[in-house]
Amino acid sequence: MATIVGKSLLNSVIGEDWHFFIRRLDGELHVPFSAFHKKEMPPASVAQYLPNWKTLRWTKIKNNILGKSESYAKDVEFEVNVYAGEKSTKTHQEIVDAFMAFMRNLLDS
Repeated sequence: MATIVGKSLLNSVIGEDWHFFIRRLDGELHVPFSAFHKKEMPPASVAQYLPNWKTLRWTKIKNNILGKSESYAKDVEFEVNVYAGEKSTKTHQEIVDAFMAFMRNLLDS
């Protein structure tokens, strides 16, 4: 389920213990995000914002009080952050791998 939070689009994948959000690299509001508010955001829709998702270069963010196992990657116009849910024990790499598995569903459909 996707939810607009500030200028980002936060996504929770049903049945998963990790989340991701997408935002513009320039920090501006992306009005078309509103089409996904309170709806599922399938991999094909994510790929519209991250056309190079297969080759993203991930950077770890140090664990802190606001999040754990968070990593981010930048694409042409957008950035994606993936992070563990509150009770998750997944590592940074496991979260990235989970996101990539989610995106590979695009190829299977």
